[in-house]
Amino acid sequence: MIGEIPPETSKEEAADLLAKLVSIDTRNPPGREKPLAEFIYEWLESRGIDAEIVDRPDPDRPQVVAEIGAGDPDAGKLVLNGHMDVVPPGDRDRWSVDPFNGVVADGRVYGRGTSDMKAGLAAAMLAGRAAESSGAVDGKLILTFVMGEETAEPGTKTLLEGIDADYGVVLEPTELHVHTVAKGLAWYAVEIGGKSSHASKPELGKNALDALFGNESRLSAYRRRIAERTHPLIGESLCTPTMVSAGTKENVIPESAELRMDRRFLPSEDVDALDEEIEEVFDPLRDDGFEVSIDRVRTYEAAEIDPDEHVATVFRKHANDVAGVDTAPAGKNAATDQRNFVNDAGIPAIIWGPGTSAQSHTTDEWARIDLLHDSVDVLCRAVEDLCSVSVEET
Repeated sequence: MIGEIPPETSKEEAADLLAKLVSIDTRNPPGREKPLAEFIYEWLESRGIDAEIVDRPDPDRPQVVAEIGAGDPDAGKLVLNGHMDVVPPGDRDRWSVDPFNGVVADGRVYGRGTSDMKAGLAAAMLAGRAAESSGAVDGKLILTFVMGEETAEPGTKTLLEGIDADYGVVLEPTELHVHTVAKGLAWYAVEIGGKSSHASKPELGKNALDALFGNESRLSAYRRRIAERTHPLIGESLCTPTMVSAGTKENVIPESAELRMDRRFLPSEDVDALDEEIEEVFDPLRDDGFEVSIDRVRTYEAAEIDPDEHVATVFRKHANDVAGVDTAPAGKNAATDQRNFVNDAGIPAIIWGPGTSAQSHTTDEWARIDLLHDSVDVLCRAVEDLCSVSVEET
């Protein structure tokens, strides 16, 4: 049996593995997953795990898939999924540690990607080793280490096209809480076109920036209206202006202005309907003689499973048994690759991992070593439950 975490998996070993993963710079953009994919592949193969380098969808940014278990058709098949890419560190001078050195101190590992989500990768690797060495996986434990999650590239989606599975776990940071729903994300670029003139004669131009500012009340009303749409686990629908660019010189009326917006939406909201709503907000500017172009430049769909799906109840039980984690249903406000499991592959998947969500994308990002160690224990127990011939859904 797999059961509890093997005694040889110490906190020190878990921290050391995470530090090594962090020390491999996989920032995206531009997308540097290849050295980490090679490290993970060699680590798994050297421990007797059948692993494969996958060149799709980008041969310069390979992915890794590994399978463990006898493949009994009467047993469950579980996928553990984690993305190898991390966001850039930003201003290095603001960091008190080297973001790509994997510093271990004070019960934490520090560095870019520790929580989001290389702690999850380390947990999957260590749990995979335990499952392989036990020889007791009746079904299949499938590990997927993917590219491009931070920039909505089809890493996970591509790998799932060739995988048959019953359950999935997206190892994003949740501090071992089980999340069964995630908001979607749409980024919009709104371009306002007017006419330039000398600033001393503004009446000869059409000020695109004035038009944008003048439309603020309509945008604010829209934001208040959608905030009334709520979900019990992930809260309200959001639309947040995040970037503005306009103008060429102080004394020139700007002929164009661009507004960027971050739209967080619920599983109940339709993406095409979002487009129509945004168009309605800015349509009056067209009546005033301005050109308006609106593009949805990036989309992560929302996803949701029943909070009582078997995979969710199993992970709640073991996370509570191992670490005393609250068993109340929960959800994630950020978008994740859960959507590729649920919406595209039809695989019920939870969002669950050892990282701390509030640390994602932060300066001096860190992950707790105790949670990483506990996560391996939880994974070992969950694999025994979910990948056994005797699995019974309740």
